[in-house]
Amino acid sequence: MIGAVGYKVITLNRNQKELYPIMNTFTKKSLHVAVAGLGALGLAGAADAVMVNPNGLGQVLIYPYYTVRSPAGAGVANYNTLLSIVNTTDSVKAVKVRFREGKASAEVLDFNVFLSPQDMWTAAVEPSADGGATITTQDKSCTIPSFYDGAGNSVPIPFRNGAYAGDAVKDDSLGRLTEGYFEVFEMVTYDPSSVVAVNATHVKGVPLNCGKVTDASAQLGINPPQGGLSGGATLINVLTGDAFTEDATALTQFTNVGAYSNTGVDTPNFSNASPAYGTAVSESGTIVTGYFTAPTTTLKSEKAVTLALMKQTVINEFVGEKSTLSGTDWVITMPTKHHFVSASGFTPPFSSKLDKTGSCDVATLDTWDREETPVTPGGPDFSPSPGKGNFQLCWESTIISFDSIAGSDIANVLGSQDVSNPEVKTGFTSGWGRLTYNTYTFDTSNNVVLGTAYLVADVASEFDPISGPPTIQTVPNFTFFGLPTIGFAVQTFVNGTLSDTAGKLVQSSYGGNFGHRYTGPTFGFIAP
Repeated sequence: MIGAVGYKVITLNRNQKELYPIMNTFTKKSLHVAVAGLGALGLAGAADAVMVNPNGLGQVLIYPYYTVRSPAGAGVANYNTLLSIVNTTDSVKAVKVRFREGKASAEVLDFNVFLSPQDMWTAAVEPSADGGATITTQDKSCTIPSFYDGAGNSVPIPFRNGAYAGDAVKDDSLGRLTEGYFEVFEMVTYDPSSVVAVNATHVKGVPLNCGKVTDASAQLGINPPQGGLSGGATLINVLTGDAFTEDATALTQFTNVGAYSNTGVDTPNFSNASPAYGTAVSESGTIVTGYFTAPTTTLKSEKAVTLALMKQTVINEFVGEKSTLSGTDWVITMPTKHHFVSASGFTPPFSSKLDKTGSCDVATLDTWDREETPVTPGGPDFSPSPGKGNFQLCWESTIISFDSIAGSDIANVLGSQDVSNPEVKTGFTSGWGRLTYNTYTFDTSNNVVLGTAYLVADVASEFDPISGPPTIQTVPNFTFFGLPTIGFAVQTFVNGTLSDTAGKLVQSSYGGNFGHRYTGPTFGFIAP
């Protein structure tokens, strides 16, 4: 359990009145306690740092994956992605919805949605006839631009490949539109008497007048974001009988600045986190905060969000049995990677520039069967497994596909083109795995860090809920180790030999999913 003082200060102090209307008294008391043990700098970090809300509500939502692709060997059986955005508060909100393709996070579509109090907006991403993807909605909430034509009919909106035409990946195809991830940023809330609030609020299930909700009127009567967004998505394949669900990762304390951005403007994004403080649960279970505020620090806000999402290891299960034609894919999405990587170079925590093979980071994948035996393709081995070095994660959303049984043809459940290198051949049918991001080496001759998966903060604090209040570390080069990661695992089972009561053969397919488990970032001082 996270300590009462540290947790309440982190989650309640920035404009969260809608989420916790009865907690003001407790929050003030908590702040006084924190001041006594932390001091001014520590208080600012605890109160304002962007962090993942384990309760699933926030100002920013990151959905790990969308796809309209066909699983391997399934022909025209394409997935659709059904999504929802929920406003759990009493305020009218304007949110930016942005889809990014999975190779290099190029934007493929963005638009604005105006959520009425307690509103839910839903849509479906579907394959297009030209090999790309489209999004459509039957929802009545106001959007800019509109999803409806002049006759009131919903119109599918195609994803666009213009943002990645001629880029370093050297792939201009519409196929890049078919998988990726998407983001929702709360931009502003509105005064109840504002033009937008009055006309976007639903009356008997329909907004009063979306015609009056314009980019011009959306700039008036605004207040800062207040959080309270939640969301999820379903990857459904009707022909194969599979459906996998995912929860959006929610960032709270992202910003206390309200700013409306027109559609087509690439803001807000992760560079807008304010102030540039990030908080995460460390590998040992303590609460750590990094401050990225020194004048010489680059990518300040992006590093704060990266720390909030940083993990040292990813843990999940897999199955691949021939008798059930089962298979497993892991989705590994790194939402802030595109801020640190380009065709001309890279910035830690990432370790290679972008080219046609991607921007690859090295990791180690260890696997065990269900009896903790780390069986390798060559036969049984002693525990623990020696691991498989030089495992490559090259894309913004990388799919790790487990090919457990040779010849079973069940690898690549999601049909992704952005798969890891290499595919995982465990040599056994089921078990669990642990993906570990490689850390650093220190060059004593130049007094610099080499390697991958590290992030240096200007100043840092650590709060141990058991031993006492936070402490501030002012020693230079306080470093966090890991990579920003969200995702989940999917499993599919196909039974083609079942029979009903009349003896007729029935094909039965099943799908399930598991959220990843993690260890948070490790940290320490880099010293020669």
